[in-house]
Amino acid sequence: MEKILITGGTDGMGKAIAMYFLKKGDYVIIVGSSSHKGENFLNEARQLGASERAVFIQADLSLVKENERIVNEIREKHSSLDKLILAAAYQKQRDSILITKEGIEFVFGLMYLSRYILSYSFIDLLKKSKHPIIVNIAAPGMKGEVNWSDIQFRKNYDSNKVKFHSSRLNDLLGVQFSKSEASGNIKYVLFNPWAVRTAGALEVYNSPIKSFFTKLVYRIIGKDVQEAIVPIISLLENPPNAKLSAYKQSKEVNMDMETFDKNNARKLDEITVNILKNI
Repeated sequence: MEKILITGGTDGMGKAIAMYFLKKGDYVIIVGSSSHKGENFLNEARQLGASERAVFIQADLSLVKENERIVNEIREKHSSLDKLILAAAYQKQRDSILITKEGIEFVFGLMYLSRYILSYSFIDLLKKSKHPIIVNIAAPGMKGEVNWSDIQFRKNYDSNKVKFHSSRLNDLLGVQFSKSEASGNIKYVLFNPWAVRTAGALEVYNSPIKSFFTKLVYRIIGKDVQEAIVPIISLLENPPNAKLSAYKQSKEVNMDMETFDKNNARKLDEITVNILKNI
């Protein structure tokens, strides 16, 4: 029986992955912001006769202090982890910037800082596993540059650009993590699911017209959740040989792309350390 931690595990792909491993007989810890969805997960676990192997932790992962809280809670109760899946995301379009009470742009906090904190905070627990792996579900394999002059998009805020930008940051997180000697034999996989018909993806826009066309496009090119997690499950159960790898669905991404630049990875790491020091 393996021990698996999944952020964003109350809905969409995160929940589908959680249910797969519960049914397989593994111990699954999920983190999410909705207590209602968390209870639904626990109820489903009870129906499977897996209540002793299912844990829900409610947390707002856009907050550094909340990430630190769940790290401490998990470390107090568990001495090892086998798999870490980072799937917490925010899909909806915003018209204006949202700054958390810690002074961090919301999406930057949720979709980058949280993944940074959790990746590094569980290194020692993961290294106790025979085949430790982290899967970061972002969007590798896409071109784009880091906005170094305004890394949190506090000026000229654009909701869609911010979400896309977070994926470029996660590319560099993966590069720097894999270079760290402390990460040992942990495999780090960046995964781009492309278009998936999750509830969040279908409710991106408030505008009825934009919402209609989004749903139409996803019906044409999108995969359902169960189909979309197949390559992720394969990677989790059969980790790649390389310490760092990236996939766009089942196709491996060329790691020579500019978005995986080692110098930029080091630069971002230094910026991130400074941000965390000031919170």
